[in-house]
Amino acid sequence: MKSFVIKTKQNSFKTEVYFEFIEKERVKLNQKLFVQMCKKGCVNYGKKYSCPPFAPNFEFLMENKEGLFVVLFKCDLKEINSTEYNKIRIANVCLKSRMVKLMRFLENKFGTIFLSTGACNLCKSCKVKLNESCKYPDKKRYSLEAVGIDCDDLCESLFKTSLLWYKNKKSPQYSCVVCGLVCDEIDSKKIKEELNQFIIKNEI
Repeated sequence: MKSFVIKTKQNSFKTEVYFEFIEKERVKLNQKLFVQMCKKGCVNYGKKYSCPPFAPNFEFLMENKEGLFVVLFKCDLKEINSTEYNKIRIANVCLKSRMVKLMRFLENKFGTIFLSTGACNLCKSCKVKLNESCKYPDKKRYSLEAVGIDCDDLCESLFKTSLLWYKNKKSPQYSCVVCGLVCDEIDSKKIKEELNQFIIKNEI
């Protein structure tokens, strides 16, 4: 486990970094369930190219690769001085932006792609709403859930960490974001080295 400190104008909090390679056969999938959940519960269903029903399945993305190099950022929300709701909002914005920066660096370094956390936000309004083609097809990334990955199981099995949520107007103990880099196991050692250097150089 590694760590770095995130500093904002009003807060400074430690972020733990966990990472591990997992073979694609060990990844628990349930795309049908997640698509149904999105369809019933998300107002943006069918309005983003990065999300269901446009997202491909996991097997298609992994056709020529052995697995995922999974990275998880985790921070204690008690270290953030704000309202209960804003604690998790601040954490998620800070963690996600730094995670995407790291994953973009790693995918460029190793000539692959990453599976993101949440929907693509490259455009203020997705072109699918205008019935137009994606503006950034080479930069668009799908989330782990969108391609069918059970993120709860992934985090539990690799890092013994449960994903917690804001509910009953109370922030959870901690907040996490998780992404996965599509790769072969032989590359995972080099990826770990690059990740370590990225943190050491404080480039996150």
